[in-house]
Amino acid sequence: MKRIVFIITSFVIMQSSLVLGQDLIENNKQPNILFILADDLGINALNCYGNSFVESPNIDQLYAEGMHFTNGYASDPTCAPSRATILSGQYMPRHRVYRVADRYINDRKTLVAMKYLPPAINEVKGSGKGLELDKFTIAEALKANGYATAAFGKWHLGKKQLQIKNQGFDEGFEILGHYNFKTSPEQKNLDYSLYASDLVTERTIDFIKRSVAKDQSFFTYVPYYLVHKPLEPKPEDLEYVKARYKGNNQIGKDEIRVLAMIKALDDNVGKLMNALKELNIEDNTIVVFTSDNGHYKTESNIFTKPYRGVKGQTLEGGIRVPYIFKWNHKIKPGSVSKEPIINVDLYPTFLGLVNAEAPKNYILDGEDISPVLLGNTTTTSRDALIWEYTNYANYNVKQKTFASKWVNVIQMKGYKLTEDVDTGTYTLYNLNKDPYETKNIATEAPEILQVLVKRLERWKRETEYEGPRPNPDYEKR
Repeated sequence: MKRIVFIITSFVIMQSSLVLGQDLIENNKQPNILFILADDLGINALNCYGNSFVESPNIDQLYAEGMHFTNGYASDPTCAPSRATILSGQYMPRHRVYRVADRYINDRKTLVAMKYLPPAINEVKGSGKGLELDKFTIAEALKANGYATAAFGKWHLGKKQLQIKNQGFDEGFEILGHYNFKTSPEQKNLDYSLYASDLVTERTIDFIKRSVAKDQSFFTYVPYYLVHKPLEPKPEDLEYVKARYKGNNQIGKDEIRVLAMIKALDDNVGKLMNALKELNIEDNTIVVFTSDNGHYKTESNIFTKPYRGVKGQTLEGGIRVPYIFKWNHKIKPGSVSKEPIINVDLYPTFLGLVNAEAPKNYILDGEDISPVLLGNTTTTSRDALIWEYTNYANYNVKQKTFASKWVNVIQMKGYKLTEDVDTGTYTLYNLNKDPYETKNIATEAPEILQVLVKRLERWKRETEYEGPRPNPDYEKR
């Protein structure tokens, strides 16, 4: 059970560009929200974002009909922490879903190379690691404002007590995998021969239809498992992509499979968009599309280039993701914003778009960017974006390097500072001139470095950041 229940009884209609159509006002009908979250989809993994190898006509159409962001970020380069940030509206030190897993515990060479131990992940007895129930999720906030809520797809924020239906969703369950997928809680009456993402779409459309029949505003969270590994595309999609790129030596075998999986993702987005049209609710439905983190490594990294880095790294390729927002007659079609945004902003933005109050006595770390989306301003008001990434993994004994390690990152006015917690050293990039992070200017710009360090330290104090603890197993090398 949740520790706090909030009841929001008022619904405020904002004026000017926020005014809803007269028919909606008369019926006091709040706009629906369809939130689509792709898995491991890199910034350059869509045709509309510039990858000519990709076919994504349905997402491209969404892009053309709404506003897209060119500087959109995930709060973490891996799945679970990023999703916890989205659902809770809070940074890592508050929600404490720091990592997917503590892999270093069973990896002696990594453990002994760690000077410090990272903060512990939330763990609930009998349910494992995940998002604790005292977090007031976006689903709970919208439900308190009269919304029907549902989520089908990848959850990754805990099981049993921590499952979807205990976190503010009226209905839903986790679907994990592509073929031979698993469900949590286990569902008995499902066709397990289906492609998992097709089932996610089928269940989502069914929920939308039932909500419309009840004249009920809805929030539906659609976290597809695409394009996460294993690389298991639908056979017909794989054959199509193989035929299209036969003889093309620029694309690797894995990348062919990823392209086929992106096609499946795009086809399912198309089904959702068609359902909104057929149900005549397209104008009163806000559609949001993004990804949980950057793309994993492939042969040529065609889904993150020209940016450096991949999933599991806080270089731009690991944290930059697409963001598309569509709301007919409210968000200008074909519009673009260069403002830096991060997925901790989604919670307050959803509330802002539907004029719902934020839950009382609950901290939201993000910014409501609805004024940018609705054309009331072109700029955000915050001064910095912050990341805390605590994942130690895969220590290379010969090179004395980790594949990933504990870093804290801050971006201010296009300058990006990374703090290496183990060594106490910093790297600094000027993304305004060097978006691909090719030149560390830490020694050339000491004044800028100190400004960012000071701001990062303030963030630590404000969020009750848990500092490094000496590792008793550390073996100095």
